[in-house]
Amino acid sequence: MVSRENKVVGGFVVVALVLTYGGFWLTDLPSEILLGTLIFAGVIAPMVVNNYLDTRESV
Repeated sequence: MVSRENKVVGGFVVVALVLTYGGFWLTDLPSEILLGTLIFAGVIAPMVVNNYLDTRESV
């Protein structure tokens, strides 16, 4: 059974990959910005969302 945390992380990873590959193909943004987008959307955002959902459940 897949946990809520894994669903959140998986969803954000898919979004991060789509944003990054779309950015490479459709825009002229520098690779540093696209790498930052990948890290933010694939690593930082899911941690923030999971921490928020954990604190909301504990209250």
